[in-house]
Amino acid sequence: ASHTCSKCGAALPLSTGNNGSSTDETIAIPVAQSIRPLSAASKSSISFTPSVDEGRFLPGTLVAGRYRIIGLLGRGGMGEVYRATDLMLAQSVALKFLPEDAANNERLLERFHSEARIARQVSHPNVCRVYDIGEADGHPFISMEYIDGEDLAGLLQRIGRLPSDKALEISRKLCAGLAAAHERGVIHRDLKPQNIMLNKRGEVVIMDFGLAAVADALEGPEARNGTPGYMSPEQLRGDSVTAKSDIYALGLIIYELFTGKRAYDGATVADLMRAQETARPVSITSIASDVDPAVEKVVLRCLQPDPIQRPASALAVAAALPGGDPLAAALAAGETPSPQLVAASGETEGFRLRYAVPCLVFVLAVLSAIPFFIQQNSMLPMTPADFPPSVLAQKVREAAAELGYPAKPTDWSYWLVSAVPMTRYFENRPGSKDWRKIFAARPPLRFLYRASPRYLAANPDGYVRWNNPAVDLPGMMSAQLDSRARLVQFEMVPPLYDKSSAASQPFDPAPVFRLAGLDASQFHETAPSYVPAVGFDSRQAWMGPVPGLDGVNATLELATWRGKLTSFVTQWPWTQPPVTSEPPIKLRDIAFRIFEYLLLVAALSFAAFVARRNIRAGRGDRQGAWRVATVAFSLFAILEIARAHPIPSLDIVGYLFVNLSGAMAISAILWMGYIALEPAVRARWPHSLITWNRLLAGQFGDSRLGSDILAGAAIAMGILVFLGWRALLAQSHGGPPD
Repeated sequence: ASHTCSKCGAALPLSTGNNGSSTDETIAIPVAQSIRPLSAASKSSISFTPSVDEGRFLPGTLVAGRYRIIGLLGRGGMGEVYRATDLMLAQSVALKFLPEDAANNERLLERFHSEARIARQVSHPNVCRVYDIGEADGHPFISMEYIDGEDLAGLLQRIGRLPSDKALEISRKLCAGLAAAHERGVIHRDLKPQNIMLNKRGEVVIMDFGLAAVADALEGPEARNGTPGYMSPEQLRGDSVTAKSDIYALGLIIYELFTGKRAYDGATVADLMRAQETARPVSITSIASDVDPAVEKVVLRCLQPDPIQRPASALAVAAALPGGDPLAAALAAGETPSPQLVAASGETEGFRLRYAVPCLVFVLAVLSAIPFFIQQNSMLPMTPADFPPSVLAQKVREAAAELGYPAKPTDWSYWLVSAVPMTRYFENRPGSKDWRKIFAARPPLRFLYRASPRYLAANPDGYVRWNNPAVDLPGMMSAQLDSRARLVQFEMVPPLYDKSSAASQPFDPAPVFRLAGLDASQFHETAPSYVPAVGFDSRQAWMGPVPGLDGVNATLELATWRGKLTSFVTQWPWTQPPVTSEPPIKLRDIAFRIFEYLLLVAALSFAAFVARRNIRAGRGDRQGAWRVATVAFSLFAILEIARAHPIPSLDIVGYLFVNLSGAMAISAILWMGYIALEPAVRARWPHSLITWNRLLAGQFGDSRLGSDILAGAAIAMGILVFLGWRALLAQSHGGPPD
């Protein structure tokens, strides 16, 4: 058959389907070039006319010692397609040869090899399979699946629009095949009815990846290749082409399936672009009243001029079609659905207003009530805190100067802790309890301070603690204040060498009592019992009542060196002496610890085994696992590095490696656990991972994801209300606040 341009008479490039008919194949189209509206007779290019032309290979010719030519199927711009028999495998194949004059055309040869290379990346029942590439007497060819049927353009030309159920079936299969290509990063770029075959069993097969390309390889003039009537606006403009461009073409094809008409027509490319940008296609339901309005809704989303507003993927299109549940289809087929399929499944609409508004109001109400109800009955607001931590640090330095240590330290660190043993003591004490009165007398909040004449190098992670670094350097100081700046504990390491032979000077304890906020006249001297870890040559102790706490006595223990205070400790009724030695380990405890270690090793080994099996089987969501592990690594690394005490020393490099190695170990375990467990959940309960996979895919604006987050926030607020109510109930029975 001869196909020429009606304006200039030039031969038009053609490609052939495998049903003995030819199909239009387009090449790069300049924007300024005019295009003629297709008539009813020319909408499909299936116009096979019997001809004596049998091509360059006569029937019966043996090609490459393996393929027996049956006949010419058609020829086009990319060459000739023959039906042949693969003698080695005894099956029908289609052989696609380049034109005879293409041997010296490097660009055409590169595109030919690119088609084979790209198409082989996609393996799906709805995508034409490419078997191999070969050469016969200098003629390169591709062997591919032979489709015995007709193309979609021919079917639409013969019968017009398809019945709704058949159109839905074809649409879903198109989505499945296109999604398989996109999952491999392959963009078709020339998706149109002429490149979609229907075999004799009614199966849909996407053909002709001659213009396909890897997603990140399309830019500049190359982006404009394709068929103008099925190009997206950005492709017509020559902008970058993405998978959303194929989604646009998919919407045009679905429109044509249900209506038998094209969504847009134009005399020129400029007219077509103008129609796509400003006009709305004729309503599908006005042409075919039996079509579900949901079809029109999803088609209009596909035909949005802005790619961002189109569906996220072909699977999302399939899920939005009436009755579309590709996830259920995958489960019914015994397959493990991919994370992309899971993300595209389920509802795409968020909560209705009658549910969303009450949830939002409840969340905001609880958040607003926290400072007035829940927090007011917790420990922190009940605790008098007269000074911020920076002022408390200055109070410690002033107290040290008053006790005979005016020198400014080189390095210091401080933090806050809660006195848990104190609250337990009063909780177990019989009788009614006024916690506000107790906390006013002795706040449960402690300010811990460490200072040193050298930098506080806390190995191995740089996190300064009460005993790390060890308090063993002369001039090193440790102190505790309560939140009202009253001294609770003080230690100062005396000089390592002291050549003085003078007798020990008496120490006046009055400044210590004043700094501790206690009345010395209410205390009487008693025998000391506390032996400090720092050097001393004299010890003293006093016992007396604690103001504001009826029946509670405290013991102040002091140690001095040469008349200067080196240790001050307040012994409370709730003070527990530290454990100085490990108790003897029983055989039962040894067995239990060994069991714990073996269980941990077994769990990690099993997770590694399952993760390796999932990766080899292609079930593991490596992209999702990397994202989870990356977020975990970042958070743990920031946490560990932020709490490390910074010092101008190379020791900080060691802390950095230790903390990063810890974060890396945690993220590696999370990665392995995710690869091991997530496919099992996805195979059995995929609906529980729908919004999770959307989150990992970066669909932060998804309305269903927002609804799930809102529901989770409402549940969290409900839990918070329950915990607050339980705390209030416990306090009403004498329990301590949270």
